[in-house]
Amino acid sequence: MKFLSITLVALFATAANAQVATPCLAKCVLNASGNKECTFEVTRDQYASELGYFKFSGANGDCGITNPTLGIEKGVTYYFIQKDYSNYYHALGFAYGADGALDDQPELEPGISGEGSTSDCEATNSCPAPMYMQGDDMLGKYNNNPNLGDLTTDEDDFGLDNYEPQFFYPLYDWLGADTYKVALFYPVDNDFSKDFFYFCHIHQYMTGRIKFVDATGSPLNAADEPAIPYGYETPSEYDKTCGTSGLEAFQLPNAECPEKFVCNRPDGAVGKFAECIDSMNCAMLVGMTTNVNDDNAIALFNHQMIPHHQNAVNMCKALLNSGEADCVDLEDEDDAACITAVICQEIINVQNAQIQTMRGVLDSLNLKPTDDCVVKLAVDPVFLETSAPVPPTTAAPKGTKKKTKAPKKAKTKSSKDKAGKTDGAMV
Repeated sequence: MKFLSITLVALFATAANAQVATPCLAKCVLNASGNKECTFEVTRDQYASELGYFKFSGANGDCGITNPTLGIEKGVTYYFIQKDYSNYYHALGFAYGADGALDDQPELEPGISGEGSTSDCEATNSCPAPMYMQGDDMLGKYNNNPNLGDLTTDEDDFGLDNYEPQFFYPLYDWLGADTYKVALFYPVDNDFSKDFFYFCHIHQYMTGRIKFVDATGSPLNAADEPAIPYGYETPSEYDKTCGTSGLEAFQLPNAECPEKFVCNRPDGAVGKFAECIDSMNCAMLVGMTTNVNDDNAIALFNHQMIPHHQNAVNMCKALLNSGEADCVDLEDEDDAACITAVICQEIINVQNAQIQTMRGVLDSLNLKPTDDCVVKLAVDPVFLETSAPVPPTTAAPKGTKKKTKAPKKAKTKSSKDKAGKTDGAMV
């Protein structure tokens, strides 16, 4: 069954695929051999949507918008650098259709040529494909770039099966590894001319467009084809103040929620964070009043757990947005703010992936993504804002410099085999 295929109509209803007219270009230099090498620095704006969207920095710095259209020149070596912590759980992929294997679309692989290409590269497994790297080391054996060594034939290992699993590791281990990057080379003699796409191998609905350009940076094909089959989410004005997603309709007072969830709310950043918690707790409460569908416990579990996960994601985003957990070094395990920030990065990225998986489970059962039943409060509960004594608890252990041992690398299925599934790694 396909786990990440469900189209979230409501999520994207207010957005369009608005892009700048001119593709964003990479920062390029001539190497010692006189060959042109270009670099995109990859980051992610986690507040731009429920999942966040990719950002790129190139020739003129920041490309300016999330999920920008990128321009690449045939016959040139490109590097996509995924060093920034915001790339965690967002292994970059490239495909001929939006979202690649997550939506059953062909990816750039040694045995797949683009639609309309007359190249015979499929016969020799030499079609353009990304080459996944750590530091300066290739993680696979395939190479179609004469500037990076001997060309290969009949080789389909381009490194993805060693690259993607590491993005599921605990964040401390991911941060401590050598720089993750992807090399891409589209040869001049391949006549494929349409656009292709970058996407996240773990979270669907984050795809962006890549166009071929000439030496001046002008697109060779003005038409945006193929299409991206969805728009991009635009956070509401209220969500922008919280750093969250989907809370506009759940500001208090709300007929299905108590007067408040947080007592003794102060002013300032902490007070705003508390206000946002009130809204997100209301959203979760409303979301978790559901019907039992078809006497199905799995359906009930998913209808209950999705809003629970969304609340966790929103709470972490709101905390990070508040500035109250700012951290200079995420690897500092003795700083409370940094420890909390690491926990939140894992919650945001792991639970968002699990939300998509759970939506896919409901889709596979032919059930609606939500099944709400309205339960209004009969009487407003009375809040007693007291300073009641707190029972003693066992002290939490102090931070330790010892890293969590990473799990063994597991082979992932190729894009031809996987149906958009995600490892349901737990925080």
